[in-house]
Amino acid sequence: MGSSGHRGFVITHENYSFEIILEELDNLHIHEEIIPEKMEELVEKIPHDGVWIHPIIVDRKSLVVLDGMHRVAAAKQIGYHYIPVCLVDYNNPGVHIGCWYRMFKNLSAIKEASVVLREADLNPEEKTYSEAKSLVEEREAVTAIFSNSWSLVGLGSARDINERYEIIKRIEHRIQARGHHMGYSTDSDASARISSGEYSAGLMTPTVTKREVVVTALKGIVFSQKTTRHIIPARPMFVAVPTEWLKGDLTPEEANHRLRKHLNSKRVENLPPGQILDRRYDEELYIFK
Repeated sequence: MGSSGHRGFVITHENYSFEIILEELDNLHIHEEIIPEKMEELVEKIPHDGVWIHPIIVDRKSLVVLDGMHRVAAAKQIGYHYIPVCLVDYNNPGVHIGCWYRMFKNLSAIKEASVVLREADLNPEEKTYSEAKSLVEEREAVTAIFSNSWSLVGLGSARDINERYEIIKRIEHRIQARGHHMGYSTDSDASARISSGEYSAGLMTPTVTKREVVVTALKGIVFSQKTTRHIIPARPMFVAVPTEWLKGDLTPEEANHRLRKHLNSKRVENLPPGQILDRRYDEELYIFK
């Protein structure tokens, strides 16, 4: 650990390293839409805390934000010039991208699922769960609705990944308008959560590629919320950067000099995957104390 030859504070983790720096907000590109209410909560919370707690995760090469869309929006709304970021090599094979399935309560009738797909101009066709998942991942089907006892793929024309997620967004809204509460699950946990009775049905989503994330963000286009799920080998947390340093009164050099000194003064504890803090973390954590 340290910062020799770098702007910020570097941590090396096996074949993966990351650098914590203060980056100018205007240089960053988000790739998912934000929820205004969630952003407003952060706009109130961050100045009240007086410190920026966790760095956002950013691709070093493109400066596309991989995790932390709402915090970027909140920082801009507050008027900050800098934001603490964790720079990662997005092309590193240790950085994975997954998806979030949409999960619903009390949606159990195949007839209702068929109607919803037809309303989205898709042709429903019954398949096994594994067949449906394969068709969605291979992008031969736009999406699929599934329960414990049936799976319906939605077949139709969609030119690219953005259009697929726009169709999925319309389906989400139609299902919710029918009175079904929506949550989210990883694709690997979705079936078990239906089997346990927590949810009755799920809506499959395709996995976006890293290239699609970068290309879309650099065009200034955003995906629907909860389109991507990024898993990185390790994540820094609790950097507690004073928000005074983010206002733009300091040059980038001075701001990052203060950051390096600040982080060098702390003890870093490495925790294994599976920690439950504000949520469950599937990567290793580096906790600054």
